[in-house]
Amino acid sequence: MRRLVVLAGLLASLLALPAFAAPLEVRVVVVTAFEIGEDTGDMAGEYQAWAKVMPQVLPFPAGYRHLRYDPQRKTLLVSTGMGTSRAAISTLALGQDPRFDLSRAYWLVAAIAGVNPNQASVGSAAWIGAVVDSDFGYAIDPREMPKTWSTGQIPFDRKAPYEAPAPAMPNSNLFPLNTALRDWAFDLTRHAAIPDNEALQALRAPYAGFPKAQTPPMVLKGNEVSGQTFWHGIELNRHYEAWADYWTGSREGFVMTGMEDTGVLAAIAALGRTGRADPARVLILRTASNYTTQPPGGDAATNLLGEHSGVPALQSSLDAAFKAGDLVVDELSRNWARYGGAVPGTR
Repeated sequence: MRRLVVLAGLLASLLALPAFAAPLEVRVVVVTAFEIGEDTGDMAGEYQAWAKVMPQVLPFPAGYRHLRYDPQRKTLLVSTGMGTSRAAISTLALGQDPRFDLSRAYWLVAAIAGVNPNQASVGSAAWIGAVVDSDFGYAIDPREMPKTWSTGQIPFDRKAPYEAPAPAMPNSNLFPLNTALRDWAFDLTRHAAIPDNEALQALRAPYAGFPKAQTPPMVLKGNEVSGQTFWHGIELNRHYEAWADYWTGSREGFVMTGMEDTGVLAAIAALGRTGRADPARVLILRTASNYTTQPPGGDAATNLLGEHSGVPALQSSLDAAFKAGDLVVDELSRNWARYGGAVPGTR
């Protein structure tokens, strides 16, 4: 009898507990990274334009800064901070957060980048088909490499640069995206008018002999090289063109270089294995704030240091990321009955 009384009391106490709130529905997660002004508190970067359209502030102790949420469009904004490790940690922490249901959410990385002048111009926006890790592998100083080698960077478990891999060899450098979804996003935004201006024209002018670098900004498709180093110069650009083609075999070529995306993609892949995210619903939009090489006749070191003193194309690249990215976010969120259960572009 006493046992029944105890069980009844336990049941009554459980029924009296407040019900757990249902996780917030999230249709699109917007991922940003780059910000400046942290030392002064006057922050500016990829996060700010999106924050203006996501009014609700949500604490995120495990992340780089607080989250923003739009309850109307069911969209969530996260800033991972710069670098691969920060991006991976923030993305994984968000995916494990019980406040959110991200199982069907689309992920949009909307971030600035360096642009290959053989492919496009500053201010342009590129939808990425594959991300190639530029860090993982072996390396020796080029001054010590065999004379027959074109680079001192060697893929992991290979014996020479660009050695053809055996079928069983691991591929730890390639992060392919859902190109059907990517192509859908490109088609949706390809005619988006990205404004040209005098600052962009002045940056383009010295790149004689690079016809694509001298065009007004546009929306295009291509691949990305991602790593922890802000590299610059004609020789490194030539290397990463070959490095990207080696891993992807793609005719699209290396268009943009960034930092965080391998971390984001690795985290989402891990979340996908537990059903907390869908890796097939990831989009990466990189917009060009600078060229990856100096102009003809220029010096790589001087050009690198000059680019990072004011970065005249920065605001244009931030505007392009929001303009093209928000078209996709709006389409996905407002037509959730169509896209919630079926990824656009796929059959």
